[in-house]
Amino acid sequence: MKLKSFVLVFLLAFIFSCSNTNNVPYPLHEKKVLILGNSITQDGRYVDFIEYYLRKNHQEKKLDIISVGLSSETVSGNSEPDHAFPRPNVHTRLDRILDAVKPELVLACYGMNDGIFSANNANRFNAYKRGINALKTKVEAQGATLILLTPTVFDPDAKKGHVNNSKEVVGYKKPYYKYNDVLRDYSDWLLEFKDIQVIDQHKYLNNKLVALKKQHADSTFIPDGVHPDQIGHFYMAKKILKDLYPKIVVGDPVLEIEKLKSDTLFLLSSKRRAVRSEGWLKYIGYKRGAVVKSNNISATQEQVKKLDSKIDKILQKVE
Repeated sequence: MKLKSFVLVFLLAFIFSCSNTNNVPYPLHEKKVLILGNSITQDGRYVDFIEYYLRKNHQEKKLDIISVGLSSETVSGNSEPDHAFPRPNVHTRLDRILDAVKPELVLACYGMNDGIFSANNANRFNAYKRGINALKTKVEAQGATLILLTPTVFDPDAKKGHVNNSKEVVGYKKPYYKYNDVLRDYSDWLLEFKDIQVIDQHKYLNNKLVALKKQHADSTFIPDGVHPDQIGHFYMAKKILKDLYPKIVVGDPVLEIEKLKSDTLFLLSSKRRAVRSEGWLKYIGYKRGAVVKSNNISATQEQVKKLDSKIDKILQKVE
């Protein structure tokens, strides 16, 4: 019986270890990686930083990332009554994305739009939970690994009076002034998952923002209160790399960003990401008021192939 118990414990430990990317030396390499999210992901600058540092530090490994974030998107289906159009719901395009990309690993960052910039509400929160669970179910049914990113941070100081203290539905135009507390609640719930990895962007960025404001009260890296600037995106990438590739050293954001302005590898990687993201976003199709759909991905693939050739030449020189 003791031998059987030992074997059972060993097997359970092995299965659990396989479900966590912390035990994989190169979690984003040698596989098809898909990144989902809202406007922050569509902006893509944190993905640019991630791809650059992964190429720079592991040029011998294959990197294949497709990022198709969509502005205004939610995972919940929640939307403000006065929004210009119903916010897109990732579940209306998720099947198409998974069928087209066939990812082996998915990173997803949702939450900022899901609370619709209002005080916490059980119906909206439950819709977010259902949306995340449905996303998890579909990704895992694909045979892919899911990594969740907690929502980023909201800075009411940056809105300069364009916030609301009402606990009724208020929305993006004049957000609830304690909306960051709502994002914290969403983040805390995500962190309860035990069978998938969750990267806590919210706490990390919030700590960075608090520290910055202690030095200069009016400072921020979220100039409109919602969307991170270049430094905010750098911090996002730094946290993701810290959790997935702890041996990669990423320096001070101001100094690093200044150096990257003239770094050919970074500039090409950034262009490649933008070309690929835009091409695949349109090819998969989406609706933001109007429907956008392209029927061909070959032109994008050809552009990416040419950029890959240029990137490979740079990496060969680095070696």
